[in-house]
Amino acid sequence: MSVFAGSYKMANIVCFVKFADEADKAWEHDFDYYDNMFNSTEEGANSVRNFFSDMSYGSMDWESTILPFEYVDSHPVGYFLPKGNSNPDGYTDLDLMLDTRIKTLVKDMCLFLDEKLASYDFNGDGFIDENDKIVVDANGDGEVDNIVMIICGDSDKSASRMLWPSNNRGATAYLGGVKVGNYLKVFDGANGYKSMVPQKINTGVLCHEMTHTLGAYDLYTTKENANSTLEPVNVWDLMSDNQTVPQGLTAYMRMQYGSPFGGWLPRTDIKEISQNGRYTLRPLSSETPDDVAFIIRPDRTRAEYFMVEYRDRNDMWDSSLPAGGMLVYRVNPLVTQTGNLGKDFELYVFRPNSNAGTSAGLIKRATLGTDTRRTSFGHIDDNDYPFYSDGTRAYFCITDVEETAEGISFSYSTDITGSSAVTEIDADLIPDGKIYTLQGIRINRITSTGIYIIDGKKVFVRK
Repeated sequence: MSVFAGSYKMANIVCFVKFADEADKAWEHDFDYYDNMFNSTEEGANSVRNFFSDMSYGSMDWESTILPFEYVDSHPVGYFLPKGNSNPDGYTDLDLMLDTRIKTLVKDMCLFLDEKLASYDFNGDGFIDENDKIVVDANGDGEVDNIVMIICGDSDKSASRMLWPSNNRGATAYLGGVKVGNYLKVFDGANGYKSMVPQKINTGVLCHEMTHTLGAYDLYTTKENANSTLEPVNVWDLMSDNQTVPQGLTAYMRMQYGSPFGGWLPRTDIKEISQNGRYTLRPLSSETPDDVAFIIRPDRTRAEYFMVEYRDRNDMWDSSLPAGGMLVYRVNPLVTQTGNLGKDFELYVFRPNSNAGTSAGLIKRATLGTDTRRTSFGHIDDNDYPFYSDGTRAYFCITDVEETAEGISFSYSTDITGSSAVTEIDADLIPDGKIYTLQGIRINRITSTGIYIIDGKKVFVRK
């Protein structure tokens, strides 16, 4: 896709950083490698610029300026490691919380860059003039759009440490006379470890951290979260579990966080399903955003709603997904300032065997379609169904899912019993007898719409 003409412009300044005692350490790659990783516009190139163009349906162009010199900080690497008997100059918990040491590094780095850029013939014409000024605020909001610091070497071993890939704000720093906004750090050698294998710098970690600059929060959980084992999103969104070739952002994340930056997928352009019928989704990776997602709001008194989209593994960005097909997930617009880091999730992907959200279930089989051989979700005969954050069932079902040349088609209905043998009855007509919930708990009366066991039979009761 990668269409740049007329796109919303963003700037990204990339600086190479070393610590005082590692000034002689070699970089993993040459300059051209990093430039291509950020800026290549070749069709099919795994670059940061192509990724954001494709996620935005060509409406945003995030171009990077790779600075041709490196900043060597005045502090050794130990200054950015935890304080201890063998490292008395290391940081304290307060330093970590306030990010004071990295903020100072950013300030000192920008002073160095301003001095270097003032005397650098950037365009190579033999003169130093206005034409050599780099663009730092392409969108004109009064802040440097984004700074990426590539630190030579490896990250620490834990996300709780200072030397870990992250995106922050708050440095008292200016570049080219413009206040610094978001700055992020990644590492040349290792950006965390998977099965003890260092994750060298890649577009996955870069695009994840740069998406934070757009306002998106993490969609993974942490061990401090009471719901940390539930895997609300897992691999289905870049902001949850980034791959080395970044997987795509869900339609919701494009709508919520991308739309202010050129109108990626405006909320008003996403159709809302309200009538029973047959619908077709186009792949989320299509060149235009028409019909790539639908919104479902079965209970308009609730803030939470549901979305569906079609993920196609033939797309380069989604080729690493465990399965293609139709994804169904819940959105909680009340927690957009915490993502999935709190007890309530901003985005939750439905999957088999989740036991109404009390276990992780089979998250890798979340899609409906050919790959998972799942063609129904939410029907009374299905074991899995849509529910709200409080566990209440949402009364709609998706059936007869079928992949076609145009995309993926499905039937939507608010009648979850369909052709099932389950009886439907009005609450006022419930016969005398023993009433049980589906969990086998006996109750005296029915207070809400739902499925109950009455006289040994499943009954759908409308209250």
